[in-house]
Amino acid sequence: MMRRHLLALIAACAFAVAVLASPAGADPIHAKNALQLRAVCGTQTLTVVTNGNGDFTPAHIIGSTSVFIPTAFNLTLTFTPTGGTTMTDHNTAAKAAHVRNTMTCTIPLQSFPSPQGVFTIEGTVTGFMTPRH
Repeated sequence: MMRRHLLALIAACAFAVAVLASPAGADPIHAKNALQLRAVCGTQTLTVVTNGNGDFTPAHIIGSTSVFIPTAFNLTLTFTPTGGTTMTDHNTAAKAAHVRNTMTCTIPLQSFPSPQGVFTIEGTVTGFMTPRH
Protein backbone atom coordinates (compact mmCIF):
# COMPACT_ATOMS: atom_id res chain seq x y z
CA MET A 1 0.00 0.00 0.00
CA MET A 2 2.79 2.46 0.91
CA ARG A 3 4.62 1.53 -2.30
CA ARG A 4 1.46 2.45 -4.25
CA HIS A 5 1.29 5.81 -2.45
CA LEU A 6 4.95 6.43 -3.29
CA LEU A 7 4.33 5.62 -6.95
CA ALA A 8 1.33 7.98 -7.01
CA LEU A 9 3.48 10.73 -5.51
CA ILE A 10 6.22 10.00 -8.02
CA ALA A 11 3.77 10.32 -10.88
CA ALA A 12 2.42 13.57 -9.48
CA CYS A 13 5.91 14.98 -9.08
CA ALA A 14 7.35 13.88 -12.38
CA PHE A 15 6.90 17.09 -14.14
CA ALA A 16 9.01 17.66 -13.60
CA VAL A 17 8.94 17.41 -12.32
CA ALA A 18 5.34 19.85 -15.93
CA VAL A 19 -1.40 20.48 -19.06
CA LEU A 20 -1.74 23.10 -21.52
CA ALA A 21 -2.16 26.58 -20.08
CA SER A 22 -5.09 26.56 -17.70
CA PRO A 23 -8.08 28.86 -18.05
CA ALA A 24 -7.55 32.30 -16.53
CA GLY A 25 -9.85 31.63 -13.57
CA ALA A 26 -8.40 28.24 -12.65
CA ASP A 27 -6.51 27.77 -9.39
CA PRO A 28 -3.86 25.07 -9.90
CA ILE A 29 -2.55 25.35 -6.32
CA HIS A 30 -5.81 24.14 -4.77
CA ALA A 31 -6.66 21.49 -7.35
CA LYS A 32 -6.98 17.87 -6.28
CA ASN A 33 -3.55 16.14 -6.32
CA ALA A 34 -1.71 19.48 -6.66
CA LEU A 35 1.93 19.50 -5.64
CA GLN A 36 3.78 22.80 -5.26
CA LEU A 37 7.57 22.75 -5.76
CA ARG A 38 10.53 25.10 -6.11
CA ALA A 39 12.62 24.79 -9.27
CA VAL A 40 15.87 26.58 -10.05
CA CYS A 41 16.11 27.25 -13.78
CA GLY A 42 19.34 29.08 -14.59
CA THR A 43 19.32 32.20 -12.41
CA GLN A 44 15.56 32.05 -11.73
CA THR A 45 13.92 30.29 -8.81
CA LEU A 46 10.37 29.39 -9.79
CA THR A 47 7.44 28.11 -7.81
CA VAL A 48 5.53 25.57 -9.87
CA VAL A 49 2.53 23.35 -9.28
CA THR A 50 1.73 20.04 -10.95
CA ASN A 51 -1.76 18.57 -11.17
CA GLY A 52 -1.81 15.05 -12.48
CA ASN A 53 -0.32 11.60 -12.42
CA GLY A 54 1.52 11.34 -15.74
CA ASP A 55 5.26 11.00 -16.10
CA PHE A 56 5.39 14.20 -18.16
CA THR A 57 2.69 16.24 -16.44
CA PRO A 58 3.24 19.96 -17.15
CA ALA A 59 3.91 22.35 -14.29
CA HIS A 60 2.07 25.67 -13.97
CA ILE A 61 4.48 28.48 -13.10
CA ILE A 62 2.93 30.39 -10.21
CA GLY A 63 2.57 34.14 -10.82
CA SER A 64 2.53 33.80 -14.60
CA THR A 65 0.57 32.25 -17.43
CA SER A 66 3.55 30.12 -18.44
CA VAL A 67 3.70 26.34 -18.20
CA PHE A 68 6.83 24.18 -18.00
CA ILE A 69 6.58 21.14 -20.29
CA PRO A 70 9.03 18.40 -19.24
CA THR A 71 10.88 16.33 -21.80
CA ALA A 72 13.20 14.44 -19.41
CA PHE A 73 13.73 14.03 -15.70
CA ASN A 74 16.11 12.50 -13.19
CA LEU A 75 14.49 12.50 -9.75
CA THR A 76 15.10 10.85 -6.41
CA LEU A 77 11.98 10.44 -4.31
CA THR A 78 11.69 9.05 -0.82
CA PHE A 79 8.83 8.20 1.46
CA THR A 80 9.32 7.51 5.14
CA PRO A 81 6.13 6.28 6.79
CA THR A 82 5.59 7.44 10.35
CA GLY A 83 7.57 4.98 12.47
CA GLY A 84 8.66 3.06 9.38
CA THR A 85 11.58 2.47 7.05
CA THR A 86 12.44 4.91 4.24
CA MET A 87 11.64 3.79 0.70
CA THR A 88 13.69 5.41 -2.07
CA ASP A 89 12.96 5.50 -5.79
CA HIS A 90 15.30 6.92 -8.42
CA ASN A 91 13.15 7.77 -11.43
CA THR A 92 14.44 8.77 -14.88
CA ALA A 93 12.69 9.14 -18.20
CA ALA A 94 13.02 11.02 -21.48
CA LYS A 95 10.67 11.58 -24.38
CA ALA A 96 11.81 9.95 -27.61
CA ALA A 97 11.32 13.07 -29.74
CA HIS A 98 14.12 15.66 -29.73
CA VAL A 99 12.88 19.08 -28.62
CA ARG A 100 14.95 22.20 -29.26
CA ASN A 101 15.46 25.14 -26.92
CA THR A 102 15.09 23.16 -23.70
CA MET A 103 16.40 24.16 -20.29
CA THR A 104 17.37 22.04 -17.32
CA CYS A 105 15.98 22.99 -13.92
CA THR A 106 17.19 21.72 -10.58
CA ILE A 107 14.65 20.58 -8.02
CA PRO A 108 16.40 21.20 -4.70
CA LEU A 109 15.67 18.79 -1.86
CA GLN A 110 12.15 19.47 -0.60
CA SER A 111 10.15 17.56 1.97
CA PHE A 112 6.43 17.23 2.49
CA PRO A 113 5.38 15.95 5.91
CA SER A 114 1.94 14.39 6.37
CA PRO A 115 0.23 12.26 9.00
CA GLN A 116 1.27 9.17 6.97
CA GLY A 117 4.96 10.13 6.87
CA VAL A 118 7.42 12.35 5.01
CA PHE A 119 7.85 12.51 1.23
CA THR A 120 10.96 14.12 -0.33
CA ILE A 121 11.95 14.97 -3.88
CA GLU A 122 15.12 16.27 -5.53
CA GLY A 123 16.78 16.07 -8.93
CA THR A 124 16.63 17.67 -12.35
CA VAL A 125 13.98 18.21 -15.01
CA THR A 126 14.61 19.24 -18.60
CA GLY A 127 11.92 20.85 -20.73
CA PHE A 128 10.63 24.08 -22.18
CA MET A 129 8.29 26.89 -21.15
CA THR A 130 5.20 28.03 -22.96
CA PRO A 131 4.52 30.32 -24.56
CA ARG A 132 7.65 29.79 -26.64
CA HIS A 133 9.32 32.89 -28.05
